[in-house]
Amino acid sequence: MLILSVLGVSVISLTSTSQHSFLTANANSRAYYLAESGLRYAQKIFCTEGWLQGRQRTLTLDGGDQVKVVRIGNYFWATSVVNDGTAMEARARVPMIISSCGNRPNGSPTPAVIDEFAVFGDVAISLGKNTIVEGNVGITDNDVDVRGDVLGSILAEDVFVNGQGSVNVRVAGGIYSSGMVSVRSGTVEGDIQAAAGISINSSEATIEGWLFSNGAVDIGGGAEVLGHIHACGADISIGSSATVGSFDQPIEIRTSGSVHLSGYAIVYGTIYAGGDITFSGSPTIVGGAFAGGNIGNGSITGDALQNSPTYLEEPICPYLANLEGLELPEPTEFTAGGQDVNVPRRSNSHPLTYTLLPGTYGDLSAPNNSSNSYTHLLLKAGSVDHAEYYFDSISLGNSSKIYLDLSGSHDIRIFVEGDVSLGTLEVFVSTNGINYLPMSDPAVSAEAAARVYIEPHGNFDLASPSYFFGSVYTPYGNLSVGNSSQLYGSYYSGGGHNIIGSTIIHVAPNYYSDR
Repeated sequence: MLILSVLGVSVISLTSTSQHSFLTANANSRAYYLAESGLRYAQKIFCTEGWLQGRQRTLTLDGGDQVKVVRIGNYFWATSVVNDGTAMEARARVPMIISSCGNRPNGSPTPAVIDEFAVFGDVAISLGKNTIVEGNVGITDNDVDVRGDVLGSILAEDVFVNGQGSVNVRVAGGIYSSGMVSVRSGTVEGDIQAAAGISINSSEATIEGWLFSNGAVDIGGGAEVLGHIHACGADISIGSSATVGSFDQPIEIRTSGSVHLSGYAIVYGTIYAGGDITFSGSPTIVGGAFAGGNIGNGSITGDALQNSPTYLEEPICPYLANLEGLELPEPTEFTAGGQDVNVPRRSNSHPLTYTLLPGTYGDLSAPNNSSNSYTHLLLKAGSVDHAEYYFDSISLGNSSKIYLDLSGSHDIRIFVEGDVSLGTLEVFVSTNGINYLPMSDPAVSAEAAARVYIEPHGNFDLASPSYFFGSVYTPYGNLSVGNSSQLYGSYYSGGGHNIIGSTIIHVAPNYYSDR
């Protein structure tokens, strides 16, 4: 009987284990197929709406199973979970390379990628929602309205981070403002430093870094701040379901002013206020509260001590030295005027034709294009000294082609007293004076664009879609580039930029390093 009992228990155990293994395997399969479904969904959205780098979307099924999909570079990663929180919980993480969409539907956005984009000037700039800035954004005395991702830092007077619709802007660096900063729909992964105040007022706003301000700090609307908060000579307001800090990572709030908590705000950490700490509604401090003034009646889980400036350490004020040096380069003094240059049009099969030697000229232009004729203009870098060109204006219509011979050891430098207006433009580059390759060819080094420089003292206008190889500086005018263009170089403007939707590869210009 004993032997039979042992055998019976063993059979029951084996059956239970087998059933558990079957259920586990089934859950694992469901998790894997759910992740695959998420990837197919992501590819569809990518081709119809666009999907920016770093953006994550979450799908939840009726039964509670969930899949999160994030774009990392040229891959989608799907992470799924089924039977969450049960003994049968299973997860899967599956990657997929993003496929080409062929012809995108009309109105479907194509994200612009800007590699190291810096704006120096005193005119406001708006970065469109399909723009990705892979470097820093800088402007001296005006506003930056950010509706696309910035993978560097932002330096400006006033900064507005406002995603559009379901798009949540990402700023991977910090924000440094000589004015005020407002974040409504976005995630800022670095610190925010502002001279005139900080406003974080939306349930779509998350700040992962610290806040430093010389003005008032207003946090509300369900916003989340995970870093410490320091305000010099100003009050801090936290309310409307805002969350500051976390249970695992409590923070410090320090101000020489007062702290006002309202609504259902919750603070994980300790508050040090030179003035009062006041409560309205049902806020909670999961930590301590120390004030040089009074502390109102509220929920405080830690120690609370009022009228005790002994506990107040001075807050850290913003360090805005980063904004120093953000000024326009000194414009070049020059004069043009001379014989006009009218570049002939030739058929595309015609060999390279019009070579323009360095010198001082009047207007550089080309006649109206026809369906089978092109402007072929050849410029050569200097072998003994820089090849310098001076013009009254430049106007080249559509279907223009510029050939740059960089086999010489010096630069090509172009100075224009008036406007530069370029139609659809192609650029070909040679480093041996024989073989000319399209500028986007992998064999052409983007760094070579440092040797081509153009400075119009009017406006610079490049039609869509076009290519440009070299740096442009418009100290007095506007700088405009049509959508879907590709540019290698540096782009500075004293009048304003309109280059949203283009691809820019930043290359520091030789011209200013020489000066």
